[in-house]
Amino acid sequence: MLYMKEWTMKKSLLVVGLFLLAICLGSCNGIVSGKAGGAPRNRTIAKIEAIDKLKFDRDKRQGYKKIAGRAGISPDTQVYLVKTVFDKLTFENAKEEVLLALIKNPGFCNSGEKAILESLDKLAFESSKQKILKALSERKMPNEAEG
Repeated sequence: MLYMKEWTMKKSLLVVGLFLLAICLGSCNGIVSGKAGGAPRNRTIAKIEAIDKLKFDRDKRQGYKKIAGRAGISPDTQVYLVKTVFDKLTFENAKEEVLLALIKNPGFCNSGEKAILESLDKLAFESSKQKILKALSERKMPNEAEG
């Protein structure tokens, strides 16, 4: 009888220990992935996610465009913004406007350019694709002349 009580107690402690381990591993995993407890990685991404919840395309476009024009926007945030623009904006002209604002940003980087180029086929109109490609190539010209 005493042996059975010990076995039940050990089993209970094992279950509690495994439960606590699962909780600890879950919260550590969030920190490693760049999020602590599901919180956004940085304030700009949090703002992009807040803009996502707006109802109208016009309002989303304005919000994304403001972010696209900000100085010091990080490469990860540029990529996140590009993906969000393609996923969350409905109208082609809105996508085009935000992407052009990002391309004109002095801090526009290779990661942002790559994200745009990888998603370019999501634009429906050939004229929109051409405008984006033209803006990217014009942006390269001063850099190539210096190098």
